[in-house]
Amino acid sequence: MTQLTRRWPAEWETHQATWMAWPCRTEIWTNGLEKAQLAFAEVANTIADYEPLFMLVKPEHKAFATKKLSSSITLVEMTIDDSWTRDTAPIWIEENGKPVALDFQFNAWGNKFSPYDNDAKVADNIINYNGSQSRKIDMVLEGGAIHSNGQGTILTTKECLLNPNRNPSMSQQQIEQVLLDLFGADRVVWLEKGVAGDVDTDGHIDNIACFVEDDLVVSQSCSKDSENFAIYQDNRTILRDNNLKLIEISEPEARYEDGLRVPLSYINFYIANDAIIMPSFNCKQDNEAKSVLTDLFPHRNIHQIDANEILVGGGGIHCITMQQPKI
Repeated sequence: MTQLTRRWPAEWETHQATWMAWPCRTEIWTNGLEKAQLAFAEVANTIADYEPLFMLVKPEHKAFATKKLSSSITLVEMTIDDSWTRDTAPIWIEENGKPVALDFQFNAWGNKFSPYDNDAKVADNIINYNGSQSRKIDMVLEGGAIHSNGQGTILTTKECLLNPNRNPSMSQQQIEQVLLDLFGADRVVWLEKGVAGDVDTDGHIDNIACFVEDDLVVSQSCSKDSENFAIYQDNRTILRDNNLKLIEISEPEARYEDGLRVPLSYINFYIANDAIIMPSFNCKQDNEAKSVLTDLFPHRNIHQIDANEILVGGGGIHCITMQQPKI
């Protein structure tokens, strides 16, 4: 019997395409749906200069999306509830040299938003659309909750994966075993928490730390008076204990809404073919963040896009994109 070999390619490996979804959940876009759609369009049009891009769109929004999106983008009509494909699209892995789309359960980040029944079918709908070989997984997992270095290490947070609103009947050991098996990994590095104020996702990893090389992670740093100071300190220790190197970017200046820190993060960037699509927040740390990523990715074009309108809905550039690796 042939032994299965599985691998989850790193985001910096070549993509076949990127998947996004056109904003549609009116109540989360408090500055207006059109502003959100224009922000998504800027991200999509930038990525489409580098690789094929598929945009999921509700039929009633297709006409406006067609006007604002590059003609190279493929619009896919689909009934959707929201627009965060990082968490609703499948996660493609390589299995014995062939692509397999993993279709995890989706419960709107612990039943925080409703309805979400259409978004729970998005991965399956994408799989049917592009004919991927696939596997349904009986576990709740969002793509933004995990990162891969492509060489067998998975990075995640306990705050999210061990939250009882995801998989309450599973222990940390059981969740880890599923991740190791499905992604062909040999270790999971568990950070304690995501950034302060990331209440919508319960501390997704993609807002606080990500791989930029096999053994190099980029995260943020802050002053002692930041709500994130102890969180970053803990994460530094965990990464060092796991023999991972760390580069840090100064976090964006604090912003508050209803007394709660808004989870701004420069780590929520997307690695496209030959490009980095990264956020700006119109604050003094923007230039330093761009400089650090320029040094880390010298052979990619760095595009810094105003992410404030995306932030209004509760996420960032990485949250609205999902790579389909070329396998």
